[in-house]
Amino acid sequence: MKNNNSNKKKRLFPNQGKKTIFSAGFFLTLFFICFFLYRPAFVTFLDQKLYDVMHLSLTDRGTPQPVIVDINDQSLEAYGQWPWSRDLLARLCAIIIQGSPRAVGMDILLSEPDRTSIRLALSALKKRSGISIPIVSPSDVLLDNDLSLTQVLRQGPFIMAYKFLGQETTHLPPGLLPLDTTLISPDPETDLFKWFPPWKGLLTALPQFLQAAQGNGFVNALSDSDGIIRRTPFIMGYKGKFYPSLSLATLMLAMDANKVSLESSAAGLTSVSIKNLTIPLSSQGHLLLHFRKSTSPFITLSANDLLQGKIDPGILKNRIVFMGTSASGLGDHHSTPLQQYFFGVGIHATAMDNILNQNFLSRPSWAMGMEWVLVLLTGLLSTLMLVYLNPWPCTLTLAGVTTLLWFMELLFLQKMQIFISVTYPFITLFVNFSLLSVIRFRMEEKRMIRRTRDMVTAQNLTLIGITSLAATRDKETGMHIRRTAIFVKILAKRLRLSPGFKDRLDDHTIEVMFKSAPMHDIGKVGVPDAVLLKPGKLTASEFKEIQKHTEHGWLAIEEAEKISGIYGDASFLKVSKEIIRYHHEKWDGSGYNQGLKGEEIPLSARIMAVADVYDALTSKRVYKDSFDHSKARNIIVEGRGSHFDPDVVDAFLEELEQFKEIAIQMADE
Repeated sequence: MKNNNSNKKKRLFPNQGKKTIFSAGFFLTLFFICFFLYRPAFVTFLDQKLYDVMHLSLTDRGTPQPVIVDINDQSLEAYGQWPWSRDLLARLCAIIIQGSPRAVGMDILLSEPDRTSIRLALSALKKRSGISIPIVSPSDVLLDNDLSLTQVLRQGPFIMAYKFLGQETTHLPPGLLPLDTTLISPDPETDLFKWFPPWKGLLTALPQFLQAAQGNGFVNALSDSDGIIRRTPFIMGYKGKFYPSLSLATLMLAMDANKVSLESSAAGLTSVSIKNLTIPLSSQGHLLLHFRKSTSPFITLSANDLLQGKIDPGILKNRIVFMGTSASGLGDHHSTPLQQYFFGVGIHATAMDNILNQNFLSRPSWAMGMEWVLVLLTGLLSTLMLVYLNPWPCTLTLAGVTTLLWFMELLFLQKMQIFISVTYPFITLFVNFSLLSVIRFRMEEKRMIRRTRDMVTAQNLTLIGITSLAATRDKETGMHIRRTAIFVKILAKRLRLSPGFKDRLDDHTIEVMFKSAPMHDIGKVGVPDAVLLKPGKLTASEFKEIQKHTEHGWLAIEEAEKISGIYGDASFLKVSKEIIRYHHEKWDGSGYNQGLKGEEIPLSARIMAVADVYDALTSKRVYKDSFDHSKARNIIVEGRGSHFDPDVVDAFLEELEQFKEIAIQMADE
């Protein structure tokens, strides 16, 4: 029971490596939370693009409500360049009035007097040339186009446009109407005006137009940092008062409302209510727009067709109308999440359509808090994935969490019409996962390096152990195996300089040969002492017994590999087996025990053959005295092409001095 509890604790509590990953993931998650507070530009850009993709999934609700009277390219072609004379605008407005619309928002800034008026033209002529031309007219309307438009504006439900400016202008013009508001706030002392831009002036219609119309509203557009309009200012704060947008002022006229209720929180505005209609707003008073997928979502009437009587104005009955221009040269065009070419008056129409069809999109004040919670959860989840899961489950979990976040955003947007950004959780999930994967990979790499080092050490100990076993049978073997190993390395390095061996003798292969060379005579442990240690010349049968040592050694390694379950090229003893079994083979095929010749003999064994014979010749044995270096050299040269590989002999000749020095320095005691 104690052992089971102990094992359970080990599974529940991570080891030091897992603790390191968990700590790194925790601090990375905290970093992301702090980092996203600053809303960096590149993340904001990604967030905007993700919102646009999500916008494509939205479904259009209800029937398009507003009607647009468009001063389009055909209208300008028919009636001349812009701006039109005010008497022509007066005719157009009079026709619209005949259709009995509920309200008409004029997305046209009429800030300058009409200089085509006869009175202004004559006044300008007199000022320039001193010529005065008396005119007798039955009506001042014929002489003043602005007066003509003023009279028409008084007759209909028109809302005039103005624009907030960043530069100083004169005082507020007469007729500019602020909102009559009731403020609903948990803290009456909250300064809501700090959430609005610090406007310094206004560009308005002429005071007479403002006073003649039924109301007025601003037409400031609001594009995001990438130039795309996703929301529109709906309420603006200016010099201690709230002002309506053209859309809001037009809606209030259509609803016969003269007062609104503003609801706010510590984070700014939250909504505006008109009678029983509540419209969600951002803290800065913006309305998030839900664009319809159609390229021409609203009923659009050409001003030219209305003026020429081609369209019955009765189509406008009880409708909310916006008058504006889509003419190419006037520049009132914007990009939206769904379209690159969307004219300005369509923005006001979209806002009105969203309100009338209750097709709101909103981003409540708690949305950011929820995103931070998602950042925290995805950060911790990605950390736990790397701590406890293997690669494949980890990858599948990552894909599952990504899909879940995506569908969560779709659910909020489609069902609840609330935009919760998952850009920040996405970034946290993937960046945290990637960085922690690098840390985990590095830790695994270090662990594998340690394991490999331990395995190499074990292999070396195995080789040394086996070699030492052979040395216990023959005292003369000790220094012999050390010298021959060095000779093998010297020959292999020299051979590598030849083109034919460069690719076959890399550092790893040479090192394996060096470590395997001492094992070449381990098969002698299977040779009887009477034969192995005999001081005199061996008989034919005794020599055959000695020859068996290559097979004894090879079979011993083969059996060891079978027991360990390692075979062929996967075994680190592959080169050892080659050297053990074939180092007595001869280049002409007269060696033992397999009778191989030439390239059939493994390269490691051909190198070993030269090293072994040279050391045997220059060392004293129980059955012979040592030969001097020159005689040993001559014997090896005589065996070039018969006993030995010619290339190996050539390498030997180039390294003669090194062989001689090692033979002297490491001579048998």
